[in-house]
Amino acid sequence: MQEFAFLCKDEIVLSDKIAVLNEKTNDKFLVANSKELDALIYAPEINFYLKNTLENTLAKAKNSLKLYEIRASEFDYALDVDFSKEIGKNILLVSNESENIEKSLKELGFNVIKITHAEVELIYGQIGDLCGILKVNNNTKETSDFGDDSVCCDFDILLVRGAKDFMLRQSGCFEIDGLNENEILNLVRSVSPKFDYKKVINYDDSICQYHRRRSEHCAKCVDICPSVAIMKDDEKRELVFSDIDCVSCGLCASVCPSGSIEWRMNPRQGFEFISKFYEDHIALILDESINLDDLSIKLKDKVLPLMLKTVNFLDQSYLLNLVQTTGATVILLTKNLGGGTKDSVDLINEIYEKAYGKKAILLADESDIEAVLELAEFIEGSKFDLLQTNLNKREIFAKRVKHLVGENDFGQTAPKEWVRYGKITINEDSCTLCLSCVGACNVGALYADKSDNSIKFNASVCTTCGYCETSCAEKDTLKVYRDGMELKNSYFEYKTLAKDELFKCVECGKEFATAKSVQKIANTLKPLFAGNPVKLRTLYCCAECKAKLMLKEQIEKGEFDE
Repeated sequence: MQEFAFLCKDEIVLSDKIAVLNEKTNDKFLVANSKELDALIYAPEINFYLKNTLENTLAKAKNSLKLYEIRASEFDYALDVDFSKEIGKNILLVSNESENIEKSLKELGFNVIKITHAEVELIYGQIGDLCGILKVNNNTKETSDFGDDSVCCDFDILLVRGAKDFMLRQSGCFEIDGLNENEILNLVRSVSPKFDYKKVINYDDSICQYHRRRSEHCAKCVDICPSVAIMKDDEKRELVFSDIDCVSCGLCASVCPSGSIEWRMNPRQGFEFISKFYEDHIALILDESINLDDLSIKLKDKVLPLMLKTVNFLDQSYLLNLVQTTGATVILLTKNLGGGTKDSVDLINEIYEKAYGKKAILLADESDIEAVLELAEFIEGSKFDLLQTNLNKREIFAKRVKHLVGENDFGQTAPKEWVRYGKITINEDSCTLCLSCVGACNVGALYADKSDNSIKFNASVCTTCGYCETSCAEKDTLKVYRDGMELKNSYFEYKTLAKDELFKCVECGKEFATAKSVQKIANTLKPLFAGNPVKLRTLYCCAECKAKLMLKEQIEKGEFDE
C-alpha cells in the first residue's frame, strides 16, 4: 500500500512522495485528498490549503507534504480501537406526522412499528438492544415481544421526528427531522446489519477524582457527556463506560481535571509530535463540523490547517503546547466549542494578555474567519520547548506557564467553571500532621516531606477537588480556595504549609510521632488516666515502651501471680 495519493485533473507540483493521479485507481493508500480513492484517511484540508493559500509553488509543495505526514503521524500515534456489533431489523418510528418512509423501510426488510410521542415514556439500552416503556391505553406497560399484532418496546433502531432530549442519548437513536427519504434510508443501512464503533477514551482510575472516594468530589465527565457513554455507580463510587454509546465528542477529556481520561485518537504524546510540524507556522485548527468544500478564504503565508475530528478534547495543556511550539497565535475554527476547551482558551488568553498584551488563541466561525486570520501573528518570546514525557496534563501546563511567567508577578487569573485552579491553606496551630490530606491527594499536589517533618503543597498541580478538606481530621484546619491561578514563580513550586518537631519517647528517647499529635492524644486521655501516673506516662511513650510500662505495672500489682 502506498502512503500518499492526490487525485487531480489539473497539473500540480507536489513532492515525489505523493502519488499524483489523474483518475481513480484500485490501489490502496494511507492518506488521500479525495473520497474517490481507496484510502484509510480522507484529508480534505489538503485541497482546502492548496485552493486557498497565497504561498508560492515551492511552499505549497513542502506544506502539502507536511499535511500528509501530519495525518500519517496522527494515525501512527492513535490508540483508538475498532469494534462492531450485529444489528437486527426492528425499527421503532416515533412521529406525530404521517410517514411515507415506512413503506421504503419495509421494502428493505426492516420491521417497523410507528407510534406517537404521547405513547413514549422512556427509551433506554443501546443499539441492537434498545428498550422502551410505552403508554398503552393510558396505562404504562413494558413488553418484550416484537410482532405485528402486539405493542412492543424491544427494538434495534429508533427513528424519531422532533426528538425530546431523553430520546437521543443512547446509540441507535436518530433524529430524522430535516432528512429526506434517501438520507434516512442511507442512515439505517449504515448501522444495520453491522454497527461499527470505536473505543476513543483511555481511563486511569488511579488519578480519577471520583473513583472509590468516600464522598463525591468530581464527576465532570458524567455531567458533560451528551450520551450515556459515562455513568456513575454511586454505590461502588465507580465510573461506568459504554463505548458503543460514545459519540466521540471529546468533551470528557477536556474537563477531566487530573487527566485520568485521555482522548485516544490524539493522545498527548502524539499531539506533541504533531505540534512540531507547525513550528514557525500559524496553526488553523478545524474540525469535522466545518465543510471545507464550502469555505473559501485567503490563507496568508505561514498559515497551515490542522484537521481534527473534534476540537473539544483540547485542554489547557494541549493548547499551550501548540501555542508555545509554534510561537504564534493559534486559531480555532469550529461550530461547537465545549465548556472545557472554552475555559482552557479563556485561561491561556488571560495569561497571555497579562504577559504579552495579546491573545494566544483566537476563536472564529465561518463568517469572520478571514478577519480573524488577519489578527494572527507570531508572538515574540512565546516559543518554548518542553519534554512532556511522563508528565500529566496539570504538570505539563504548570511547567509551561512557569516558564512563561519567569520572575514576574502577573497577578491572578479569574476562576473558571470547568478548568479550576486555586490553592489550599492549613492552620498550622491546629494541624497535627496526621497526613490524612496527603493520603487523600492522588495527583501529588500534597506530600509529606520526612526530611523536615512537613506537609508540602504545589498549587499548580492541585485540581481543587476538595477531598483533602473533607479528609482532614481537625475542624477548620484545611481550606480549599478555587480562586484561579497565581501568575508568579512560587505558585508552581512546592512550599511548606505545616511543620512540626518529632516527639521523643520519654523512656527510650526514640522519635515516634509529631509533637502536636502526641499532645493532642495526651490532652484527650489525661482526664481518663487521672490518678494513675504510669498510664499518664505511657501517653508520652513509643509503642514498645508503652507496652513495657503497662506490663511492669501489672507484674508489680501481682496480676500474674498464681
